[in-house]
Amino acid sequence: MDQLVEQIKNLLPQLTDSLLIDVVATVLLLLGVILFKVLLIRLFSSDTRLAFEIRKRRSIHIRNLMIFIFIVGAIFIWSKEIHALALSFVALAFAIVFAFKEVISSANWEIFRATTNAYTVGDYIEINGMRGVVLDHNFLSTTIQELGPGQRSNQFSGRSITIPNNAFFASPLINESFMKDYILHTLTIPLSGDDDWERAEEILLKAAQDECEGYLESARRHFDSLRYKLNIGISSVEPRVTIEMPEPKKLNLILRFPTPFARKWVREQAILKRFLRNYSSSNPGDSRGS
Repeated sequence: MDQLVEQIKNLLPQLTDSLLIDVVATVLLLLGVILFKVLLIRLFSSDTRLAFEIRKRRSIHIRNLMIFIFIVGAIFIWSKEIHALALSFVALAFAIVFAFKEVISSANWEIFRATTNAYTVGDYIEINGMRGVVLDHNFLSTTIQELGPGQRSNQFSGRSITIPNNAFFASPLINESFMKDYILHTLTIPLSGDDDWERAEEILLKAAQDECEGYLESARRHFDSLRYKLNIGISSVEPRVTIEMPEPKKLNLILRFPTPFARKWVREQAILKRFLRNYSSSNPGDSRGS
């Protein structure tokens, strides 16, 4: 510490001398510019035979030229100090960016979210396995009301999750309410190879048609407007069943049906109960029918 203080004391006279020289040079430059300006004005603008506008224009040009010369000269005189100051500002800016990089990243996400309309309050989103309804968002974080347990449950867990905005840059974001009022929802019914899949398909499709009948026309108009507004391909909104075979002797009936977004789990439960009730009651192998 004593050595550092001693070095600073030794440098002070040198710094003082350097600054004094720069100040004197700047003052001399200023005096020279003023004197030169007066001489030029007397030489080019003092002729009374010229129109006033011409003399005024020449005076303005001379003044602007002298200001430019003074600025260039001052920059040249103080170049070392300006260079040192610029380096200091760059170092300071780098330190600020490094110290607040997470905050800056979070703020950038909020700008990105607002620009792309990625989500807003009330939307159902999922990121990194966390699902919930957006309660609030700002330049630092997004708060959601958690849904769970599991990825298919639509029950509120009673907990809120605060997610730093910079986390959205690292993981894909799923907006479950992208289509707003109505969505296309899926329900999977697993079957074994011994089940009558044709009858199960018929009962499942009938259950979906009965449940969707009351709002199907409204859903069709909604998806027609989205087709033109967002340029997305939705060929049909009527309930449909597709079949997949994930492994030998196992089948999955996959039902796709339209539903109001806020009621998707209610509709799913209603269709599932209707299917199980009708399928069990008409199953020849059911113990109640034997």
